[in-house]
Amino acid sequence: MSGCSGLGKSLHDTATLPGANPNMPEGISENMEKVRGHAYMAMPLLPENGNVWPGAPQPLPTLRDVEASPNGLRDALADTNSYFGSMTKSHGASNGSSIQLGDGGTIEMGEHDGVVNGVRSASRPSLSSSVEDNAHKYLAPSHSGTIVIPNGDGTSTLISPDGSVRVTKDKAAH
Repeated sequence: MSGCSGLGKSLHDTATLPGANPNMPEGISENMEKVRGHAYMAMPLLPENGNVWPGAPQPLPTLRDVEASPNGLRDALADTNSYFGSMTKSHGASNGSSIQLGDGGTIEMGEHDGVVNGVRSASRPSLSSSVEDNAHKYLAPSHSGTIVIPNGDGTSTLISPDGSVRVTKDKAAH
């Protein structure tokens, strides 16, 4: 009954609790809390430690710089903080929420399949070397007669097979 959405979504969409407004828009933003009549306490903006505006970044390496370095672009962009400012590292906040992933670190959840189960090659179906042309099935048959284009002002434009164009007055409907 719930299909792909899951039981929770299905119940949420079809049933409401007593006193709930089924037409109330959903959301958890500050404005939605105010609409519901709840008091909302916004956290004040506090200054951060350190220099959050480090100045202009140095110019990116030229192709000559990349070509001259032994490992190419990796060496030319070795210190990303010097190119992109402090966007790539913490601004010195003491709460620890802005800690970046260290060099060589990985983000993983659950089992690391490549190590435990070995690397498996993905099997893909092969594509045929040729494809049948089915365009003729979908093309409209060529018009051998006159094409009529209504103009909407009581006249129609007629285009003959020989390319001649003429405008005629439409006949009144009975």
